[in-house]
Amino acid sequence: MERTLVTGADGFVASHLIPELFHGWGCELFGLGLRPEPSCSVVGLEYRVVDLTDFEGVEKVLDGFRPDAVFHLAAQPSVARSWEDPWSTYRVNLLGQVNLMEAMRRLGIEASVHIACSSEEYGRVSPDEMPLDEGAPLNPCSHYAVSKVGQEVLGKMYSEAFSWRVLITRGFNQAGPGQSPDFVVSSFARQIALVECGKAEPVLKVGNLEARRDFTDVRDTVRAYQMVMEKGRPGAAYNVCSGVASAISEVLEILLGMSDARITVAKDPARQRPSDIPVLVGDNSLVREETGWQPEIPLEKTLGDTLEYWRSIESR
Repeated sequence: MERTLVTGADGFVASHLIPELFHGWGCELFGLGLRPEPSCSVVGLEYRVVDLTDFEGVEKVLDGFRPDAVFHLAAQPSVARSWEDPWSTYRVNLLGQVNLMEAMRRLGIEASVHIACSSEEYGRVSPDEMPLDEGAPLNPCSHYAVSKVGQEVLGKMYSEAFSWRVLITRGFNQAGPGQSPDFVVSSFARQIALVECGKAEPVLKVGNLEARRDFTDVRDTVRAYQMVMEKGRPGAAYNVCSGVASAISEVLEILLGMSDARITVAKDPARQRPSDIPVLVGDNSLVREETGWQPEIPLEKTLGDTLEYWRSIESR
C-alpha cells in the first residue's frame, strides 16, 4: 500500500490510525476532512479540506492523489445526533460514500477500500443470542444504524459489480484518548476532569447505566483496520470487538475510582436514547482467525488514558 487515503482525517479514529499507518507501512499519506487541520500530524501527510458531499471536490482530489488504499472513516458517527438530524446523517454517510466510490470508478482508480461500519447494524438482539457473529441478521434501530447498513451494502455492491477489493469492519463501542464527549466513556471522563479542576459542580450526569456494551480501545481498533486491509477477504465483514460486555455502571465506577473528587451521580433524561439496546457484545473469532488480530489493551487502561486526556485538556 504505497499511497493511502484516509477520509475523516480530522476525526478521533484517524488521530490513531494515521500514526499507525505511518509507522507500520511507511506509505504516502493523504487525508481528507472538514476541519482546517487534521487530527494528528506525521511527516509527509498531505491534507485537504473537502466535503465528501461535494462530488466535484472529491473527484478533483482523488484524481490528483490516485490512492491504492482507502480507509473510509468519514461519517456522522453519533446515534443520538442521528435522531436529531437524520437528513445530514444520510447525506454524509451515504451520499458521501457514493461520491467517493463513484469518483474512484470514473477515474479508473483501482484501490483496496476499507469501510468502517458499526455493530449498531445488528440492532436489538436477545441476550441469549450473544455474542453476535457476522452471520447475525441486521436489524438497525436508529438512523445512524440504517445509514451504516447502507454503507455496507453499497460497498459490497461496488465490490461485486466491478471486482473491487472492498473490506468492511463492524466496530463495536470504541473508546480512548481524543474521543468526543458525545460518547459515554469520554463524557464521563470529561465531566470528572471538569469537576477536578473546579469548572463544574460535583454532579455527574448520566443516561442508562444498565446497558452493557463491548468496548475496544481505539488503538486496538486501528490495528484491526490495518490488518483487515492487509489480509481480509474482498466483500467480507469483520466484527472488531473485545468479546466482553461491560455494564455502563461498571465503567462509571472504575472512572470515579480513579478520582479523589467527591462526585454524585444524577440521571439526565436528555441522555436517554429513543431506542436504546440493552446489551451488545460481539464474537471476534473471524477477524482473529483470518488476520491474526486480537485486542491487547485492557478496559482499565483505556479508561485511565481517556481520563488523563481530559485532565490535560480541561486543566489548561
